[in-house]
Amino acid sequence: MASIGLTSLLLTACSSADHAADEQVESSPTAAATADGCQPSVGHLGVTAVTASDSKDLLTKQSSLISQYGFGAVRLTIHWPVIEPYPGVYDWASTDAQVEAFSDAGLDILGVATWAPWWDVDPANRNVMHPKPSDPQKFSEFAKFAANRYKDRIRTWEIWNEPNTGATFGPGVDLRTYVPMLKQSYEKIKSIDPSIEVLTGGTSPTIDNDTDLSPASFIEELYAAGAGPFFDAIAMHPYSAPDPLSKASAQSYSSNTAIARIRETMIVNGDRSKKIWFTEFGAASGTGPESVSEGKQAELLVDGIDYLRSLSYCGGIFLFDFRDYDTGNPVDELNAGLVRSDFSPKPALDAVIQAGGSN
Repeated sequence: MASIGLTSLLLTACSSADHAADEQVESSPTAAATADGCQPSVGHLGVTAVTASDSKDLLTKQSSLISQYGFGAVRLTIHWPVIEPYPGVYDWASTDAQVEAFSDAGLDILGVATWAPWWDVDPANRNVMHPKPSDPQKFSEFAKFAANRYKDRIRTWEIWNEPNTGATFGPGVDLRTYVPMLKQSYEKIKSIDPSIEVLTGGTSPTIDNDTDLSPASFIEELYAAGAGPFFDAIAMHPYSAPDPLSKASAQSYSSNTAIARIRETMIVNGDRSKKIWFTEFGAASGTGPESVSEGKQAELLVDGIDYLRSLSYCGGIFLFDFRDYDTGNPVDELNAGLVRSDFSPKPALDAVIQAGGSN
């Protein structure tokens, strides 16, 4: 599958022939799926690989299982602090092994260039879990180095992970830093190969407050700052649990509502032809306060996949996560896998495969 290319493999909707047809398709989810000729197979789905291990045996097992279950791609974090722990000092060994394992298993890779090493973080922000970089230029140079190193294996890049929150762009969302990061990374990656795709950083579902911007507000601010020409598609993380994604919910951060608002912003800004990639979507099963039962997890995933595929502007869909980080841990997100820590499948795995059909 790797030779097909991530875009052709994962895009679940095709552009309409003309503006009028596009309007008709967007207004009707059923019509969209039919008109686009979307292939309802699990091969059109990706999974995130947060639990990718440095252990060769575990890495081989995980990459092989993802491929054997029929998934087409993985979303892989390309950690700047791991690769360049000191200025100009590079250690690619761990990342090389992960990229090679997933690629050799026939999986396409969506690379996420993200996180900042201590030496490119303002000293006042070094106590933040995921601080923003202090110099957009240095980040964009790293993005260029990574894109060049993996240009034959990674053809689509996301610029940062969840840049709309203080938790992941600490101490608070900052468009004055992120927009130059995106612009410069886009230009430098395109200088390597114009056909490599560049996505905005996938947004986290949240509300506007002192440290965060909601996904819709963040995208509106990106356009207002002139960033529109510097991305090929928008990425977002439309989590909705415990509610189904297919319906607007009473949640203050309703992802269903956010998707519609972002799409409207794209159209207003002349970007009707661009897609939205859903680069994380899932639900945690376990005992945490925001977790659901394993059966409910399966229901929510199938509902979300069906809904996202019905959108004419849907790009890639990546399920978070393939494997639990730590099954039974009370932290919700450590139990979001399709399989448990020991690789035993949850009901969600079979439900996703059945919903997707067979390749």
